[in-house]
Amino acid sequence: MDNIQYLLKGAENLWNNYVRHEFVIKMKEGTLPLDIFRYYLIQDAKYVEDMLKAVLLASSKGPIDIVTKILQSIFYSRDKGLETNKQLYSKLGITIDEIRKTGYNLVNYAYTRHLYYYANIGWNEFLVAWTPCMLGYSIIGDFVIETSHEIYKLWATFYSSQEYKRRVDAILEALNNVNINESILNIFITSIRFEIGFWDSALRKEPTVY
Repeated sequence: MDNIQYLLKGAENLWNNYVRHEFVIKMKEGTLPLDIFRYYLIQDAKYVEDMLKAVLLASSKGPIDIVTKILQSIFYSRDKGLETNKQLYSKLGITIDEIRKTGYNLVNYAYTRHLYYYANIGWNEFLVAWTPCMLGYSIIGDFVIETSHEIYKLWATFYSSQEYKRRVDAILEALNNVNINESILNIFITSIRFEIGFWDSALRKEPTVY
């Protein structure tokens, strides 16, 4: 059994709540209000910036061959991701200045600190904390891409792309080098809880706190 299968089995109910969250289902149905999606995109932009910084921090602690493969997969698909976001921001009137001036909601702030914490602890711990985001969005992208809603289909084009799947494949391959134990499973589960909280906070458009 691959490590990811073991981890997913240990977090099965939570995982399903994450990848088939109300937010996700409403994107596919085309019923998610655009103001909520707009709020989510701004928080997500702030999350991604911190996530990438945490990746670079953790990478200094990982095996050079594994780290290089993952970083190459990220840089390979970076332009596609940026282009998708550029189109979404244009359609929804989001500016880079607005993103910078907007604070983090509580879940986003805690989630990004969670990633920084494990990036400082070690490569394996960070990899496990990072995996739910990366794998989950690939699964969600494949689900939402079937929507007839123009905006949500555009969003899903990146996460359902082969370029993005290369990132996920490299991460899952690296994950098989991690010695899985109860502590590692708990890190994985905590990140899933943060992902669920991220969707919840967007639906509620929670006020920013930092």
